[in-house]
Amino acid sequence: MQLDGETNLKIKKTLDETKDLRHDSISDFKGLVTCEPPNSRLYQFTGNFEAHPPLVPNIRQLPLSPAAILLRGCSLRNTHRIFGLVIYAGHDTKIFMNATQPPSKRSRIERSVDRIIFFMFGLLFSMCLTGCIYFAWWTANYMPQHWYLAPNEAPREYDSAQPGIVAVTNFITAFILYGYLIPIALYVSMEMVKIVQSLCFIGLDRSMYHAETDTPAVARTSNLNEELGMVNTILSDKTGTLTRNVMEYFKCSIAGEAYGAGITEIERNNAERRGLKLDVPDEEADNKYREQYFNFYDDRLMGLEWAKQPHPDVICQFFRLLALCNTAIPDGPPIPEQMHYEAESPDEAALVVAAKVFGFFMIKRTNTIITLRERLPESTRDVEYEVLNILEFNSTRKRMSVIVRTPEDKILLYCKGADTVIYERLDRKHKVNEELKEVTLQHMEEFGSAGLRTLCLAYTELDPRFYDEWNEQFIEAKLSLVDRQARVDAVGEQVEKNLQLLGCTAIEDKLQEGVPQCIKTLAHAGIRLWVLTGDKMETAINIGYACSLITDDMTQFQLTGSSAEVEQLEAESRMEEATQLSAQRLESQLIKVQHTIAEDQQAKVATSYALIIDGKALLYALSPRLRQLFLEVGVKCAAVLCCRVSPLQKAQVTALVKTWGDTTLAIGDGANDVGMIQKAHIGVGISGQEGMQAAMASDFTIAQFRFLTPLLLVHGRLSYKRITRMISFLFYKNLFYGSTIFVYNAFTLFSGQPIYNDFYMTLFNVIFTAAAPLVIGWFDRDLDKGCGLRFPFLYKEGQQNLYFSLPAIVGWLGTALLHAALVVAMVLTGADSIDSDRKTGRIWSSPQDGVIMFTVVIITVHLQLSMIIDQWMWMHHVAIWGSIVLWFLFLLAYGAFPIELSTDLHHIIDSVAAIPSYWLMIVVVPITCMLPVFFFRAIKRHLRPVPYQLVQEIAIRERQGETVDMEGYDGGAGRNNQLKGIMARATRLVQRKVLRQQQQGPHGRHKGFVPPYNTQSRVFDVNELRSAATQAGYSISASGDIILTPQHQSFAALSSQSGTARRSVSGGVLGALFNRSSLASSLTGGHHNARHSFTSLMGGHYVQPLTPPGSVPGAVGHLATELQGGSRPSSISGGNGFLVLSEAVPPVEGLVTNPVISNLELAFSQDPRRHRQKDSWLSTLSVSGLQRLIASSNGGSNSSRRSSEHNSGPVGSHASGSSGGHSPAHLDIGIGGSPAAAQAATGSPSCSSLGPKAQGPRSSPSSSIRGLPGQTDAGYSSIQSSPSGGVQQQHAMAHPSRLSRLVIAVPDAAAAASGPPPSAAAADGGYSESPCEAHEDPAILDMYTSALQRPTKRGSKLSPRQSPRSTR
Repeated sequence: MQLDGETNLKIKKTLDETKDLRHDSISDFKGLVTCEPPNSRLYQFTGNFEAHPPLVPNIRQLPLSPAAILLRGCSLRNTHRIFGLVIYAGHDTKIFMNATQPPSKRSRIERSVDRIIFFMFGLLFSMCLTGCIYFAWWTANYMPQHWYLAPNEAPREYDSAQPGIVAVTNFITAFILYGYLIPIALYVSMEMVKIVQSLCFIGLDRSMYHAETDTPAVARTSNLNEELGMVNTILSDKTGTLTRNVMEYFKCSIAGEAYGAGITEIERNNAERRGLKLDVPDEEADNKYREQYFNFYDDRLMGLEWAKQPHPDVICQFFRLLALCNTAIPDGPPIPEQMHYEAESPDEAALVVAAKVFGFFMIKRTNTIITLRERLPESTRDVEYEVLNILEFNSTRKRMSVIVRTPEDKILLYCKGADTVIYERLDRKHKVNEELKEVTLQHMEEFGSAGLRTLCLAYTELDPRFYDEWNEQFIEAKLSLVDRQARVDAVGEQVEKNLQLLGCTAIEDKLQEGVPQCIKTLAHAGIRLWVLTGDKMETAINIGYACSLITDDMTQFQLTGSSAEVEQLEAESRMEEATQLSAQRLESQLIKVQHTIAEDQQAKVATSYALIIDGKALLYALSPRLRQLFLEVGVKCAAVLCCRVSPLQKAQVTALVKTWGDTTLAIGDGANDVGMIQKAHIGVGISGQEGMQAAMASDFTIAQFRFLTPLLLVHGRLSYKRITRMISFLFYKNLFYGSTIFVYNAFTLFSGQPIYNDFYMTLFNVIFTAAAPLVIGWFDRDLDKGCGLRFPFLYKEGQQNLYFSLPAIVGWLGTALLHAALVVAMVLTGADSIDSDRKTGRIWSSPQDGVIMFTVVIITVHLQLSMIIDQWMWMHHVAIWGSIVLWFLFLLAYGAFPIELSTDLHHIIDSVAAIPSYWLMIVVVPITCMLPVFFFRAIKRHLRPVPYQLVQEIAIRERQGETVDMEGYDGGAGRNNQLKGIMARATRLVQRKVLRQQQQGPHGRHKGFVPPYNTQSRVFDVNELRSAATQAGYSISASGDIILTPQHQSFAALSSQSGTARRSVSGGVLGALFNRSSLASSLTGGHHNARHSFTSLMGGHYVQPLTPPGSVPGAVGHLATELQGGSRPSSISGGNGFLVLSEAVPPVEGLVTNPVISNLELAFSQDPRRHRQKDSWLSTLSVSGLQRLIASSNGGSNSSRRSSEHNSGPVGSHASGSSGGHSPAHLDIGIGGSPAAAQAATGSPSCSSLGPKAQGPRSSPSSSIRGLPGQTDAGYSSIQSSPSGGVQQQHAMAHPSRLSRLVIAVPDAAAAASGPPPSAAAADGGYSESPCEAHEDPAILDMYTSALQRPTKRGSKLSPRQSPRSTR
């Protein structure tokens, strides 16, 4: 039977006394039915059937259960026909009495519109009242003085002797005239827009179409489209909503032994979260018995191996219970592969299928007989079990029992249910129970931690005499017409006791596809998620972890209503005291949680919270005493998990959250979720395995939980923005239009004289401004569809009601009043009546003024609308510009009619279009009205942008090929973030001004060339610098820091022994870039602290340490040192200098140790117009959170390159003059040079290296440097040490075709020891000299080498001096 869309079949069976009736015997059927009056309880029926002979020998009372009742609208299966007796008909049927209208739901926007409408009516009445009072006063006092108005002959509505009548008639006139303040077409336009959004946009969205079930998204109502964009809290069911509701028998525990070797999906997710690797078996290979509802593999139970396990008799009873304790109906031939079971729930079907696979195959079922095909070790046989009674499952009992008679004439009771109810009914005197209770409970906890659904199984053998006595009481309870269900449950309690525990089952319900990603996205959108489930706390917590509802960085609060004291009081039957103690304990827990959250907020600790509460604690939390405290704690948590929740509690929790003022959305898939769905502001039903009851009671229907993200973040957000913009515009244009009428009427002493013609006044809302609002409501879009999912923080705009809040509404209405004042003032001033408009000399009159003003109003309202459009489509152009053109066409067409029809509009376009002032006014006046709005929007966008405007700029830059780092940005639109944005922009302006001042010389402002990669350049781009840093092996954080990420493992350097050498490095960009993980500090040696001077934001200099004092000396040699007096060092290996062999671009003085700037130097030296290429734009816009990098030099200009090349000599050193007797010598070492050349240049013997050997494509462990470049393999260099304890370093170049040279400054040992003179830094152009210390990372230089190998788009060839075989 299908009931209200239920897909699971329900068992319907007739009475045993009537099951044999046929066509020939139905005429003898006699009896009397006594039943309850008509009611709406679908699943309950109380009635008796009094059978008369010949149906029974004597008159007999037979109970009628709900299983014997067919409801209107159901469908029959597994039977051809039935004979039935109609009990309820027409309006008395249970289905009809349940067919009540769902609760009426209206969105928050609609309720706000109602309030605005009331305000507009109040404004209208105030205008009318003001006008009628003033006009009545003027008529009574001044009308007789104006003789030309013929006051003695005036009609009653202008009779000065009757001011009361004048006031009333004027009030009515004004009410009709000012009625345009009320947007009559508002609700019609809203409904048209919502219907299109529901049917076309939501219903036809392929991203919410489930192909497996052929189920699209369905909007069952159009009232709540915009409410989808304002959701704060989602209340969700678990089974069938977060999970698939496709149950599979996965594990079990029998006689204290756990069986099943599988790993659940939740276990895998939790292991990945903790960084663990699980040995996942191959399910397809290991589980040859797998089929639908069965995913169990353990060789100890498969086949007949269970008979070899300990306690085979217990295992046999376990399998029989699975096959007998159910209401499933076999459907198909008695072949295991072809048999299908129709069960009331997927859990029940999984248990029956498991029994079949284990060898207890249910092949046939009647009302009283169940036939099993049992495969036992001795034989396989068909066994019939007589079903004596079935005690059905319900939410109160939480268990199901069946009483059967075996072929051995034993009466057995098989029971399955929740562990709590089964453990209460176990035989405490049975030794096996005491042994199994703890072990089985531990297994159930383990299964629950893996996300499995557990059921406890037990049985007992009944004494025949006891059963006969009990059965009489049971039949009497079922015949009762008063409280039948309660009496049946009470009688069932008498037989369901002294049970023997068999074990437990564990069934897996896998998560739906995309649930974790969906929940993460919703959390980033600022939506709280409350999951209401009937599972145990352990199971719920692990499922929460698996679906990303709970994360490791959350602070968890677990609230339970049980304790040792409470359980003791309950055991002593002191229930009232136990209840009070539980409530007090829960209250103290909630207060403690509230204080913890408050303390974290005061300490500004950025953390999120998760609240887990079990069903017992929730029962007290929903009490009037604690509900407000529970709500205050719950809304401060990002996730709330309620366990062991009943359907009634789901609805109560939903109603409680609604009282907080949040927009709530409830989502579920079963009949137990209907109350929750109808209570929430928005109800979403999932058309799943449990039927369509939730979907039929919902407002929106989807097939999968993951479809919530496009439904809310795309359709909800766009619907909210479209409808709010449309409504705001409608109020704006009507107030604007009505205010012009009111202001002009004020000039006529509120006499009711209109400035507009009656005909086109009525067409203002219907024709001339009707299309544009509809187009905005249908097609307006600020961003592409994917941006809503990519940037979930955009959804917070709707949560904050950013576009329809009181300030937003006041802004629109204030703009309307401003535009009305400007239009009336400028038009009446410009269309002065002393000007002549025609050759006849007649001046402008009221009709001409009205046409001019109406034209200006039409153009102004559409220009105002065009300013809020972000993405133009052809429909926008047609609606806006077409409406303006339509007005002019109307003037032409209507003015051509005879004067009897066109009246004062007869050929009026000829009179107004003939003079230039008309065209001037319809251009100047709208522009004047738009200028304040334009400047306000521009300034607000620049200083206080909303999140979608930032995303718009990101989208523009990405279309231009740039990369924007949005890591850590949440789109917060709070005032603090906005002030930070203002200060960041102001700081950048100050920085640019300071930089310009620094470049000003004695002849004024610097006019030289500034490289585009330099921060002083107008086209400097942070992303270009980020790209260069990435290729160099570095990353730039959002704060502007350089983070070292070593990826290379080769280094080429000749280390110096301990000494006190100094180095010379460049300031400016180098210091600002590497103020933390500096390459310069990584390449310095010695045992002193390396320091670097660089320019601050305000142009000053200060010293910044680059390496910690505890660095190991001597690990890496000096890269740049100084030479005093121009003398050459006596040795390389034994002195204080060192030699570096690597690739370099033509040397850039001061930037040789910076791979990022050198990388950019290489790119722009080969392609100076790089920033002008279309595929390599360099934008002036930078991410607001990124610090601008300040340079004190131009970063390596052409002059610096020429200077470096001039100072570079052949293989050897070249000294250049310096102040104070210091002359740093640049040693130009050609790649592939020999030790002899090096010794000739430096006067030192060769030395060996302790560094690691580089592994390259052509590496050689014994390659050496020869005298000429051609005498060594290209791309390799080697320096061998002398016996005096030097070091040896080998380096393999990755790209030998791009090898070049590197200029190294080698200092004199004596000069390094003595230190520079005080004026050295000043004479050296701002370079600072300070002690250096070694760095422990030997991979820095190789990263520098790799950074210089950036390919260019033009593919320029290497110059001869860049060739590895060129000689200098």
